[in-house]
Amino acid sequence: MYRNDIMRSMKTCFNRLNAMLLIVFMVMSGLSLVAQGGNGDLPGDPDAGKKLFNAQCAACHKLDKRLVGPAMAGITERRSTEWLIKWIRNNAELRASGDKDAIAVYEEYNRSAMPAFPLLSDQDILDILAYTIVGDKPAAPAGDAGVVATGTAPSDQGSGVNIWILALLSAFLLIHLLILIKIKNTLRILKGEEPTSAFEDLSKGVQVAVKNRKVIMVSTIILSVFLLKELYWGLMSIGVEQGYMPEQPIAFSHKIHAGDNGIDCKYCHYGAEKGKHSNIPSAALCMNCHTYIQEGPKYGTQEIDKIYAAVGFDRETNSYIPGYDQRPVKWIRVHNLPDLAYFNHAQHVNVAGLECQTCHGPVEEMEVLYQHSELTMGWCIDCHRQTEINVDNGYYKDLHDKLKEKYKTQKVTAEMIGGLECGKCHY
Repeated sequence: MYRNDIMRSMKTCFNRLNAMLLIVFMVMSGLSLVAQGGNGDLPGDPDAGKKLFNAQCAACHKLDKRLVGPAMAGITERRSTEWLIKWIRNNAELRASGDKDAIAVYEEYNRSAMPAFPLLSDQDILDILAYTIVGDKPAAPAGDAGVVATGTAPSDQGSGVNIWILALLSAFLLIHLLILIKIKNTLRILKGEEPTSAFEDLSKGVQVAVKNRKVIMVSTIILSVFLLKELYWGLMSIGVEQGYMPEQPIAFSHKIHAGDNGIDCKYCHYGAEKGKHSNIPSAALCMNCHTYIQEGPKYGTQEIDKIYAAVGFDRETNSYIPGYDQRPVKWIRVHNLPDLAYFNHAQHVNVAGLECQTCHGPVEEMEVLYQHSELTMGWCIDCHRQTEINVDNGYYKDLHDKLKEKYKTQKVTAEMIGGLECGKCHY
């Protein structure tokens, strides 16, 4: 009889344990759906979506915070997939149909019109949405709303997901421990002994664990690995300013100048063709146009007046003020390499024939300029390994055949002509 009672009690406890395991599984499944954006598993490829996102969306969207448009992390939780496909493909058409959400988003973001993307297929858009769910380093989205803008820019990889997994594992272990304590107390009662409280058992367990050398060793190793990982990523992020977007003394819009008006980048930054540095244009160069264009499409006369204040120009008389003490505009530098790195703009623009967007991103779509690329040593090395040299520019024509014969390949990259030699970039 005594044995049957024990077996019955243990069976009851294990049935409860199975029930709790089922509950934990259901909770984890539900959280997994939430993490996937409430739309289930989107049939998209995050890797392909990342490339599309950087090419089409990066000028106005970031995953983790608001830029010109809203933060994209979690967008599939706030909007349905069907609505997002319609909005991205042609938001103007969606607004014209009377869709209240589309109109509300348009009004919320000061009627900042996002271009249509008719060439993106449904699968392309699903790939982009999959990337916004997975991301590079997921972070909590800032603000609400739909998708706005024309075309983004560092966050802790998988931090949100890791926290949920850690919390669920902790809850499971606690539930398991409490059930084992219940079994132990049941056995004590059947033996005629006094049961102990869960708090007493937990306290004793903690005391035993603290005195156990193996537990201390394992805990120390886990803590050390975590701290070393955080230290490593902290050190690796020093000097990496990707996404840096300072507020400038004059609200200069590259989108209006390089995008809407089609001004060539090298008209203002003419130093990029001629030397190591790409110059910051002087206010005098701005006056080539703004002597006559005295009202801007976005900011009216407010920002243009700041240029006039720098050079001493009177808009009323349409002439410069005699004896005026001119003062330069104090622009804030966005792109900055360490002093130990040598980079020559003319070599890349004239010899390599690179477009400005290769390093600086879709500048013609940026309302506010920000650092688009990492500009790290690894980023430059990857480019040198992948970029094929242009033999038609006259610099490498005689060398090209020799290099093809030496490397037994038709493709000659910057790496093969010394692009990875330390002395080329560090002097």
